[in-house]
Amino acid sequence: MNKIINLAPTKTPITAVCSWISAILVLSLLTLGTLITTYRVGMVDPIWPTEPWYLLSQNWSEPSAGYFIEHIHRVVGYISGFAILGMILTSFLANKTITSKVASVICIVGVSLGVAIAMTSIDRTKALADPIGAVNQMKMRIGLGIALASAAFLMFQSINGFRNNQQHASLQFLALLSYLGVISQGLLGGLRVYLHALVGPELATIHGATGQMVFALVAGTAILATFPGAFPKLEDKERRLLPFIGWALVVALLFQLAWAVIVRHGGQPWAQRLHMIGAFIVFGIVTWLSLRMAGSTYARAFFKPYTILLGLVVFVQVILGVEAYLGKFATGKPLIQEAVSFGQATVRTLHALTGALLLAIAFAAALRISQVAKYKGLQNES
Repeated sequence: MNKIINLAPTKTPITAVCSWISAILVLSLLTLGTLITTYRVGMVDPIWPTEPWYLLSQNWSEPSAGYFIEHIHRVVGYISGFAILGMILTSFLANKTITSKVASVICIVGVSLGVAIAMTSIDRTKALADPIGAVNQMKMRIGLGIALASAAFLMFQSINGFRNNQQHASLQFLALLSYLGVISQGLLGGLRVYLHALVGPELATIHGATGQMVFALVAGTAILATFPGAFPKLEDKERRLLPFIGWALVVALLFQLAWAVIVRHGGQPWAQRLHMIGAFIVFGIVTWLSLRMAGSTYARAFFKPYTILLGLVVFVQVILGVEAYLGKFATGKPLIQEAVSFGQATVRTLHALTGALLLAIAFAAALRISQVAKYKGLQNES
């Protein structure tokens, strides 16, 4: 018989809604980013930063389809940022004291304001000829200083919440990481365009990897906000082993993500080999974790959704991976990074998105397992 123990934190409906909206938007952002990589159109417009309404001022009869994909990607990035801003604001407004609420809101706004000031320090008309000289150094320092100081305060507040076992500490920490992550991701994407002539395409590889991490963070925030605190009992052995397997899967997927991004952007043989080996490792850990969750004495039903999702998604991911690899590297022709057909583009895009979904599910499962294990001391025998 499953025993469910109701524990803090309580459900936060507004944060949950903001989180799921943010997750959908970030997934859309990943889709557009994957298409940009698939069709190699990331540098169709070297102008950055651009306003959300920048596309409306352009002559729509001139640009290519890739130009529109790139700028829609930027617009969705702005919208995702605002959605995650709402997510973090609502999570920190759950604090008990007025002082804490006000300080949190000021610092959250401070991060966004600082980044905005830093971005406006760039003279776009000069940037094409001299990217470094086009920056107002003083304005840039002021903006980054405000953003970093505000972020440091929020991080300190979140860590202090953990130490004091505050009710929504985990949720707020994940929301904060999501917020800082999406800002960093936006800046990486912009700098990938802005500094392309100076540093080459390497920033695009980093940008591609961190996007999936942000999606996992936002999805994890949504899970915590929606299903906050009804936990089953775990046996002592399960309490020790399950969190280890769960986080081992997350780490394995992060390494797999790194090799995947390198394969997508450059196709290096060593990355191909590591990506294939990583696929076997991930499949093995998913199988191990699923069997342990399915065999749990009390928590089988609690873990069932994660068991099913992990199994289905990893199965689909392996099939898509085989198809993507054959379509790119096993054609018997010279390697062409850009997809040459709609079918190839579809398979590669779905493979990348399924990988992001697998990472998000694994991260959510690891979070929930850790929550269950953490609250073992508050569980009573029925």
